[in-house]
Amino acid sequence: MSLLLVRIDDRLLHGQVTQGWGSVLKPDRFVVANDAAAGSDWEKEMYEATAPEGGLVSVLSLSETGDRIREWIEAGESVVLLIENPEDALTLYQTGLKFEVLNMGGLHHRDGRKRILPYVCLDADDIVALEGLRDHGVMIECADVPNCERKDLFACLGSTASGI
Repeated sequence: MSLLLVRIDDRLLHGQVTQGWGSVLKPDRFVVANDAAAGSDWEKEMYEATAPEGGLVSVLSLSETGDRIREWIEAGESVVLLIENPEDALTLYQTGLKFEVLNMGGLHHRDGRKRILPYVCLDADDIVALEGLRDHGVMIECADVPNCERKDLFACLGSTASGI
C-alpha cells in the first residue's frame, strides 16, 4: 500500500489524528516514531490504547522506523507516520525513509518558538531541519485537520524565517 501521511505533531497520537485524519485516510497502522516513547512501556501502552477500532498502533525508535514501515508497506499495509519534531523528521529522511510531503500539524508554543500559524510555532533549529527537508525536495505543508486549507510552510514564513 503506501505511506499515507507523514505528520509532525508534538502530541504525536491523539484524537485529532485518530479520528480526524484516521477517518479520512483509513490507515491500517499508525506509527509513532519517537525514541523516548519507544523506550517507555507506559507510553507505548498509552499510545497503543488510542488505536481506533480495527487499527494498529506501533511505537518505534527512530532507528527502527524506516525498515519497519517499508516492511509493512511491502506487506500491503497503509501507514500514517507521526513524528514529534522537525529534527526527527530530517533524521528519518536522511537515514533512508523517503517521503514527498511532510504535514505540519501541531508544534505548539514554548519558550523560544515564534508563532507562524495558530498550530505551528517554530524556533531556529526547527527552521534549519525543515530547510534541510525542503532542500531534499520535500514539500512542507501546514494543515491541522484534513478538511482545512493546506498552506506551504515557507510561503507562510516569508521573510520571518531569518527573524526566528
